[in-house]
Amino acid sequence: MTRKTLPWFETLTDSVFALGAAARETRTAHQAVQAAVAQYDLDRVRLLDGEITVPGLFTPPRPHDRAMMGIGKTLQECRNRMERLYTDAALSYAYGTAWAVLRVLDGQEPPRVELGLTAEDGLSIPAELAPIPPVIAGLDRWCDNAKFGKARERWWECDSAGEYASALTVQDYLADHGASEMHQALDVAQGEADAAYAYGVLAESALHYALLGTRARHKRP
Repeated sequence: MTRKTLPWFETLTDSVFALGAAARETRTAHQAVQAAVAQYDLDRVRLLDGEITVPGLFTPPRPHDRAMMGIGKTLQECRNRMERLYTDAALSYAYGTAWAVLRVLDGQEPPRVELGLTAEDGLSIPAELAPIPPVIAGLDRWCDNAKFGKARERWWECDSAGEYASALTVQDYLADHGASEMHQALDVAQGEADAAYAYGVLAESALHYALLGTRARHKRP
């Protein structure tokens, strides 16, 4: 059996697994960059006082300062980039897998996950899944359905916090309590990528559950 002759449910699960692999790779890379940034936190490093002379410069450069500042700036830029990559991959995994589960439970036979892209090459969320996927019916007998529901609730909290923080940032004036609420909301919203990834992991398991009947029928002579 070749890739071209694999049944639709095999290529669909391969598609979902690839989305999960992308999310895991970017998640690991993001964690690595976060650790590197923490290692070069200026609050934890004692900058040495030594200076050098460079002809033409009035203020003598301090090489240790210069190196630390350069490392910090580069790592911050890398962390921001990795955070965007991880968030995009985690959301693609979560939305794409939910899309697959809904199609299978509806009796459809998609050969692969279908996702759209915006003009800026970002993820285009299907209207039926926005802002996050709905509660999926048909999984009542699945052993992890309760965990799946909690993962969805956590994702919803993070997404709602992000929307609330965005609404506050566009206001012309924020009182102290408003600024505090905005920062609290931003802290919660920071967890959206992890929440979406956790949802995607359980959604992938839900897809395998939803395909049990299909696989059993396919094995029959």
